[in-house]
Amino acid sequence: MTPATAPTSAGCLNLRRLCWFTFIALASVFLWLTPALYPLKIFVVFIHETGHALAAVLTGGSVLTMVVTPWESGYVQHVGGNALLVASAGYVGSALFGGSMLLLSGRQRWAGRTFAVLSGLFAVVTLCFVRNLFGIVFGLGTAVVFGLLAWKQLRGMHYIIDVLAVMSSLYALYDLSDFLLIGAKTDAVILAEITPVPAFTWAILWSGLSLLVVYAAGKRALLRR
Repeated sequence: MTPATAPTSAGCLNLRRLCWFTFIALASVFLWLTPALYPLKIFVVFIHETGHALAAVLTGGSVLTMVVTPWESGYVQHVGGNALLVASAGYVGSALFGGSMLLLSGRQRWAGRTFAVLSGLFAVVTLCFVRNLFGIVFGLGTAVVFGLLAWKQLRGMHYIIDVLAVMSSLYALYDLSDFLLIGAKTDAVILAEITPVPAFTWAILWSGLSLLVVYAAGKRALLRR
C-alpha cells in the first residue's frame, strides 16, 4: 500500500509570523508619538534621506550635505541629478528597504550578514554625506551597534530585522499622514513644486507603491516555511 503524501507547507500561510508582523505594525502606530520609538524613528528618517542622497549620486549629481535632526526630520542638499527621481527616492527607498528587510525576516542564519551590510551602509553614508553633529553621531553609532550585532551573532537577532522591516515599510504612510493632517512640507509637496501634479496625488501614488512593495514582500515572507 502506497503511503499518503504529506502535505507541503511551502504554500501555507505562516500565521505565527503574520501575527508577529501585525503586532509590530499596531505597536508602531500606537506608540509612534511616544519616546519609546524615538531611535527607530530616527533610523527610518536616516534611511529616507539616504534614498535621496543615493538617487542624487546615481543620476549624475553630487550631494552637498545630508542632515538628520533630533526632531525626527532631515533633508539632502544636492547639485545636479534628476530632480524628480531624487525627490521621489525618499518614499521609494523606504519602501524598497522595508520590502528587502521583510524578505530577510525570520532567517536567523542570515541575520549576521544583514547587520554587517547595514553597518557598512550607515558608516559609508555618514562619512560621505552627513554633515551635522547629531546625524554623524547617530549614523556612526548605529554602524557600531549593527557591527557588534554582526560580530556577536546573538540568537534572536532576526526579530530586530523584523521590527526594522515593518517600521521602514510604514514610513511612507507616516509621511502621507503628515501631509494630510498638518500640511507638512513633505516630498509630495516638493514634487508638486517641480511638476504640474498635485501633492496629494504624489502622496497617494507613492503610498500606494509602498503598500504594493510591502504586500508583495510580506506575502512572500509569510508563505515561506
